[in-house]
Amino acid sequence: TLDVYRPRDLRGPCPTLFQIHGGGWTIGQKDQQALPLMYHLAKRGWVCVAANYRLSPRARFPDPLVDCKRALAWVRRNIAAQGGDPSFVAVTGGSAGGHLAALMALTANDPRLQPGFERADTTVAAAIPFYGIYDFTDRHQLKGSGAGMVEWLEKTVMPSPAAADAALWDLASPIMQVRRDAPPFFILHGTHDS
Repeated sequence: TLDVYRPRDLRGPCPTLFQIHGGGWTIGQKDQQALPLMYHLAKRGWVCVAANYRLSPRARFPDPLVDCKRALAWVRRNIAAQGGDPSFVAVTGGSAGGHLAALMALTANDPRLQPGFERADTTVAAAIPFYGIYDFTDRHQLKGSGAGMVEWLEKTVMPSPAAADAALWDLASPIMQVRRDAPPFFILHGTHDS
């Protein structure tokens, strides 16, 4: 499900923001995060969309990403009726939402991640992830708790251990999906946040 936030005096087509909530992939809802951001942008002529996705441990990667892509496909098809511009959709989110926002931008139109809607346009104009996790395996040892994070992801988010399916863990790691034709990114992350 999703919520749409629009300007009171709608003068479309408006730029569109797609917001993905965080919560460690295990908790959270579309109406709990980034409300000040979406209210601020709606007052300034944007249409904002916040969507729910299946949560772990019941859902495992890539289910949350597939859900976000399915919601984005809906946005691209239907946002014009809400006053939004389907040709300009930016994606944002915090924490797990930042991770999913980065993957949304870096895996656009990847049919492996769009089962049943392989031909849907899931491109975005820009990505603004907040304090996301960009490497599930901590291959560059940037997190002090990297081994603990990997262990937690194995138990909670991923369907198999990293050693059993390295390719899937790479697919879940935005750092491994970076490419030259990626949309512009603005990454926000605290200097004291590992």
